[in-house]
Amino acid sequence: MFIGLLAALAAVFHGTIAGWVDTVKDRFSDPQPIHADAVRASSEDPAHPAALAVDGTSDRYWSPAVPGCGQGQYLEGDFANAFRLTDIVVHPGVSTVPEQFLAQARPRVLQFTVTTSDGRTVNRSFTLTDKPGEQKFHLALGDVVRIRATVGACYGETADRRVAIAEVEFFKRP
Repeated sequence: MFIGLLAALAAVFHGTIAGWVDTVKDRFSDPQPIHADAVRASSEDPAHPAALAVDGTSDRYWSPAVPGCGQGQYLEGDFANAFRLTDIVVHPGVSTVPEQFLAQARPRVLQFTVTTSDGRTVNRSFTLTDKPGEQKFHLALGDVVRIRATVGACYGETADRRVAIAEVEFFKRP
């Protein structure tokens, strides 16, 4: 009877226990970078295409085709093999040099839409600080095959500036 009770409890709490195990593994693993196999944007300035946001440097950047905040514009990456996403690092603006950073609009809110291999989507919204350099966001989602970052609001928006993202980095659990 005791074994039957344990089996019933394990069946009922399986999802909760699995979530705890993933949380512990995420916290104690050393996240590894993973690169998208394909990247695209809703639009892009020809001088600043989507590929520049994932080129490994923060001195080149993506910006949408039309000046302004770019609310609703997005960057999207596809991954050939599903993986466990742990973190996303965003380098907002055009550069880490403060004077250059302030020359264009910067994202204030980014909405991440993460798609799993079975087509399920999870949305998470993050507010960035208006400073140059990397900003790290912990997501911890499994079976990821696509990540979209959509601009929700901006800093430094004017009619002649474009929102800019210098780099987006993705990290997985090994």
